[in-house]
Amino acid sequence: MAGELDAEDVFELGTWLGHLEGDTNLEKPEWSDIRDDLQHLCKYRVIKGLEFIGSEAQGILSTFGRKYKNRSKQLEDNDVGWLQASVQVWYGRITEISKKWIFSAPQTQLDINKLSAGAKLFFEEDEWDILSELERQGMNEAATSFLGNNFTASEFMALRTLESVLRRWYQKKTGNTIGKLAWGKVLDKIEKDFPEKNRPTEISALFHLRRRRNAIAHPDVISNEPDASVTFIYVINVCKAVKNLLTSQT
Repeated sequence: MAGELDAEDVFELGTWLGHLEGDTNLEKPEWSDIRDDLQHLCKYRVIKGLEFIGSEAQGILSTFGRKYKNRSKQLEDNDVGWLQASVQVWYGRITEISKKWIFSAPQTQLDINKLSAGAKLFFEEDEWDILSELERQGMNEAATSFLGNNFTASEFMALRTLESVLRRWYQKKTGNTIGKLAWGKVLDKIEKDFPEKNRPTEISALFHLRRRRNAIAHPDVISNEPDASVTFIYVINVCKAVKNLLTSQT
């Protein structure tokens, strides 16, 4: 499965294409230098959208590897020309592909490195494992929405995921199912059945989360970064808190 392209991949691609271009423009390029450049470019076989570079680099590497057994051997002129032409073709294709890329500067106080990997890194492995596949996807969407500064979308997906988790928690806690309630109503149901005075500690953040649910339910409200970040962390903490009760279900 191809991996998603990120900024580091783009930077390294430019670096190694530049190396290859520079090495082929030397008066007498040696196979060892060209081999090293091509090996780094082969990684793009598994980078979405840039597989062609990795595959073609691998093909050239295999062909030249059979021909140049001695790593210090200088490349023949026709092989140098082939490489130079390949690099220019790759540059041209990248120019076309990059027109579809969107640059985004995340405006969030959360750890961007963690967000880039989705939500998983905000959890311990056993905590992540108690989430269903759809719940993981929901939290991943909530995490990646921060990278595009889509704070309302992040809050919505985090709260949507929370409702799914709390449905399962409620069933385990009470032995009853909540049933098919419209979005947002799950938090109302739980608040009614567990008044604040006797509310289990694992859902102590329910008041804040319900308040945010009510806020983003209105079309004239747009979330800001602090609201979305607090909600994201609160939802993660609730998921962590209910882990022990849900473990026997998964």
